[in-house]
Amino acid sequence: MARRFLRKAGRAGATLWLPNHMNQPAPRPNSAHSQRATHSAVPPKQSLITQATAKVAQLATSLPEPLLKRLGTVTNSDGDTLAPDVNVSLKLLSIVEGENFTEMPAAEGRKLLDREAYLAAGERIPVGSVEATHIEGVPVRIYRAAPATGTSAADTPATGTEPSAPSSALVYLHGGGWVLGSLDSHDNTCRFLCRHAGITVVSVDYRLAPEHAFPAGLTDALNVTKHLMAGNIADIDPARVAVGGDSAGGNLAAATCLQLRAEGAAQPALQVLFVPALNLARLDTPSHKEFAEGFFLTAAEMDWYIARYCPDKAERENPLVSPLFAADGVGAPGGVGEGLAGLAPAYVAVAGFDPLRDEGLAYGAALQAAGVPTTIKRYGSLVHPFVNSMGIWKGARQALADVSEALRAI
Repeated sequence: MARRFLRKAGRAGATLWLPNHMNQPAPRPNSAHSQRATHSAVPPKQSLITQATAKVAQLATSLPEPLLKRLGTVTNSDGDTLAPDVNVSLKLLSIVEGENFTEMPAAEGRKLLDREAYLAAGERIPVGSVEATHIEGVPVRIYRAAPATGTSAADTPATGTEPSAPSSALVYLHGGGWVLGSLDSHDNTCRFLCRHAGITVVSVDYRLAPEHAFPAGLTDALNVTKHLMAGNIADIDPARVAVGGDSAGGNLAAATCLQLRAEGAAQPALQVLFVPALNLARLDTPSHKEFAEGFFLTAAEMDWYIARYCPDKAERENPLVSPLFAADGVGAPGGVGEGLAGLAPAYVAVAGFDPLRDEGLAYGAALQAAGVPTTIKRYGSLVHPFVNSMGIWKGARQALADVSEALRAI
């Protein structure tokens, strides 16, 4: 099985498979990272209609809970009850839902997802400063916390003379099925973590499929993480660098840790896996079956994402594509699939009404069994996209506050 993964050797990013090629430089800024119209420190301003729609969404989900419960309750087979504010959001989505991004060109789908993320993100959270730059040729947005003496009322431009004491940092990899998502879709997520954890957050605009299928996005994630862990940014402590992300980004974070171990490199201080996609080869868990439709992320969308990110079905068993396979020792060159021992401490957060719930729980349990210090959080009342829905869901805010505590400790 491992031999077939070597077929990547002729493609960009194939260095992931061959240890003697690991140190090749990343691609420099060019058309490979031109999927976004702009690369700036702040997201573009939304239309007045979108802004008004966001206000309506916030108002609808902030109604008193007894009133929201009049819309009915939903309980899953495990006994979890869907949060009332989440329930009303899903009902509104079913009413106003228009085009589906699986039925449009990827570029249009990205715009649609960014708009949906804006509707759920809430008011922009102020941080100390935000900088748009490149690391190893990859566009990134760097969020720095305000000085401990107080939090600024609004972002200030990055000056290059940030606080002298090196900060801990989180390399953040956005969700979106490896096809959608952006620095903008997760802007407020990164702001929340920066402000509440008091850390520097480096949000990565990794290359997206289908223009750049596996392993391009993983290559970008790996190179940015290595850059920070090598001490190349003066105000970031290389010993306190975490890597994390949600959904597809959680997949990339887990795979980054596996690849670093295969290279014999140091592990991040923490891997943060929000609702991670960890098994692209088999979508047959009870949660995949129970939540195939009606809870935001659908089975059809998962199939669409996976087909674009990893078209080769045989390769989906590669642990760098499906990290859960590493737990069973599935082979891959360089020791990638040799179990989970020796990986970074983990923080795994899953949602009760998410198709990906069971694989996240399985990976967390496997990490614990391998002796990796692992915190597993199950937010039973939430659905898949809670990480960038803190503007409308109370439980989402709590989930981000919880992980902020863990990040503050690194």
